[in-house]
Amino acid sequence: MLKNCLLFILVFNAVFQIYSQKERENVNSKFRPGIMWFYTGLRPAIPEKVRKYDRFIIDVTYNDWHGVKNKVFKNNWSSIGLNTSFLMDIPLSKGNTKAIGIGLSYGLYKINQNQFFIRNEKDKSTLMYDDIKSYGIEKSVFKLHSVSIPLEIRFRGKEWKHWKFHLGGKFTYQFLASTVLSTKSNSFVSKQVSQGFYDLNPINSSCYIRFGRRNWALFAQYNFLPLFKNSTSAQLYTFQWGLSISLF
Repeated sequence: MLKNCLLFILVFNAVFQIYSQKERENVNSKFRPGIMWFYTGLRPAIPEKVRKYDRFIIDVTYNDWHGVKNKVFKNNWSSIGLNTSFLMDIPLSKGNTKAIGIGLSYGLYKINQNQFFIRNEKDKSTLMYDDIKSYGIEKSVFKLHSVSIPLEIRFRGKEWKHWKFHLGGKFTYQFLASTVLSTKSNSFVSKQVSQGFYDLNPINSSCYIRFGRRNWALFAQYNFLPLFKNSTSAQLYTFQWGLSISLF
């Protein structure tokens, strides 16, 4: 009789522990954002632990620029860029309704334009020529890579499907700028790839915002310094806007 009671207690305790663990997993998993929100590691998440958001973010953007002779939204719709950011989410309030995000970001800036650049070796400047068709050019593409240190302040609601607003700035290093010019003769297409600019501004700074709901947000970023640092060069200020998704 005693053995049966002990066996019943052990079985009941084991079943209760498994059920409790599943309940804890269900309770805590819904607070985990992104595609990994069901992942809790080897053990269930601690209920009292402050949940964190927006630690890996991808921005898919339309890229553009403006200047003295260049108006916005004149570039081809295929001027698509990409930003990826790894950020620490540092809570500032209970429930993590206010936080700081800081980390590292990589960006690819691409412009499919109706103009093309000429590198002036004499005064180390960069000039821009309009109407590529009149020069026999079918397509002109400009690409630029960058790495940044972003710092942002975050505001979000308490709910699981919360609204959020991020206001941030970036300190950026720009590199590997290149142009690709495509020409067509009869049925043959040739490409001329040029890398590097004499006066590319390697350092830039920017501000950006994200506004959205839970994993999705609208994104906009503006760079404060011109793309080329020579005063005789084409004075272009770059910006991006698009859509962000937070995966974790």
